[in-house]
Amino acid sequence: MDGAVPRTPIDSPRAWFMWSLGVLAYAAAVMQRTSFGVASVAATERFAAGASVVSLFVVVQLLTYAGMQVPAGVLVDRFGSRLVVGCGAVLMCLGQLDLAFSTNVVSAMIARVLVGAGDALTFTAVLRFLPAWFSPGRIPVLNQFTGMVGQGGQLLSSIPLAALLALNGWTPAFIAAASLSALVATLVFALLRDAPPGREEPIAGAQPGVRKQVAGVLREPATRLAFWIHWICSFWPMLFTLMWGYPFLLNGLGYPQPVVSGLFTVLVLAGLPFGPLIGLLSRRAPLQRTNLALILSLGCAMPWAAILLWPGSAPVWLLVLLMIGMAASGPGSGIGFDIARAANPLRHIGTATGVVIVGGFSAVLLNVWLIGVILDVMGGYSLTAFRWAMATQFLFYAVGIVGAYIERARARKLDRERGVRHPTLAAVLRREWSNLRVQWRIFRSPASVDATADSLVLTLDDDRTVQVAAVLPGTGGQLVAIDVPPADATDDWWHRRVGDYLDLVATGELEIGSVEVRCPDSVSTGRVRTILAADLAARGADLTFEVVARSR
Repeated sequence: MDGAVPRTPIDSPRAWFMWSLGVLAYAAAVMQRTSFGVASVAATERFAAGASVVSLFVVVQLLTYAGMQVPAGVLVDRFGSRLVVGCGAVLMCLGQLDLAFSTNVVSAMIARVLVGAGDALTFTAVLRFLPAWFSPGRIPVLNQFTGMVGQGGQLLSSIPLAALLALNGWTPAFIAAASLSALVATLVFALLRDAPPGREEPIAGAQPGVRKQVAGVLREPATRLAFWIHWICSFWPMLFTLMWGYPFLLNGLGYPQPVVSGLFTVLVLAGLPFGPLIGLLSRRAPLQRTNLALILSLGCAMPWAAILLWPGSAPVWLLVLLMIGMAASGPGSGIGFDIARAANPLRHIGTATGVVIVGGFSAVLLNVWLIGVILDVMGGYSLTAFRWAMATQFLFYAVGIVGAYIERARARKLDRERGVRHPTLAAVLRREWSNLRVQWRIFRSPASVDATADSLVLTLDDDRTVQVAAVLPGTGGQLVAIDVPPADATDDWWHRRVGDYLDLVATGELEIGSVEVRCPDSVSTGRVRTILAADLAARGADLTFEVVARSR
């Protein structure tokens, strides 16, 4: 509870330590996921196989990863993040050990299945325990930071693992990779905790059946919307980086290796600022998350269309725009996790996250296969063949857009029935501009800021009404009541208002789980926080609330 001595270490140094363990586990999983990419040439010699057979190792790994997402979500909801993340690290350790000593294709395929399964258990489980350790306002940004920092595992495979492979050979390199996962498993089992003391969740036996749990998640329109958001945002960059980006730039457009490497460097570096920024935007405008995702995905579609229609080879500057667009669209897929988390109860968030992840990987796997078929039919890696093949991305993009709009309409209908007001994008932009003006006015003269807000009337169990500024999606299927109090509110006014807050949370039909109070300046913010904490303590009541300055 903001403003009082917390009963649990939410947002504490221990919470950040838990997050660090989760990020370490995810970074190690990304390293194992991408490790075969740096070893593809060596694999051709070791297994005496052609490029088509070697590429199957990656396809099998990704198929396993996508197919395991929903089971992984169910497992983490039932058994907790600590057990699932630790077991995932063990599976990746066994897979890399198998690959280290494999001399035939069948054994190596089994190794990549183990790595794909262990990788699938990791990201969902890491995201699953964050709401137990951090306040709701931090979660969208933390989700993005987790993905952004965890992707640093690619550097572990492309630099130290690649160097070890070149210097010491196949077996020592993959033994070293297995050792990293063994270390992660040891740390996770020894130190990671699913929740702070006092916030333990129900044991597995209290959970519904698997089919009922998955069906309940899929019945939620916001879950299906999140699936399509992940689809339209993540398939662009994944398809490019995992399979067809290098051959398209090298063989299709005819650019030399240094230029291609430089473009991929732009893709990596451009992605660094987008993760936190998109997380902040998702936090500030939760009712515009779908529009934000659509804009980010459009940032890939437009340069792709220009590149494919360009007479001859597209210029480098246009390819740089594509790299920046994909760098933004990748983190944009994380908006799907925010949408799913806001609509599903906490006990089902792992399952919902797994459903969302299936979206992007389904699109990638289908599109990768279709592009390969078209290239074979058209005779190889010519520019004309690549133009037709890469144009199939727009087919998958169109499917995702249609699915997103259908499910958004259904989700918004349900929200309206729950009392959620969806402002227009223009209204959100006007609000953000007003926020900037308020911020400047507070800087110049805090006393000059007046608190005004539109009113939303909510009916309590006893038919009494309470006015708030708005209600927004929160966490675990609960809503957040937004209150903008008058600047001259007295202590007596606040004592009555605390009673309103408690009545709002106690009225089950409203589905309000917490209150966010927006004050005009930092001075009143501190005063209100103190009043609320003291009044709640005097009443012996428990209320999750947050007090912030209106310019936030």
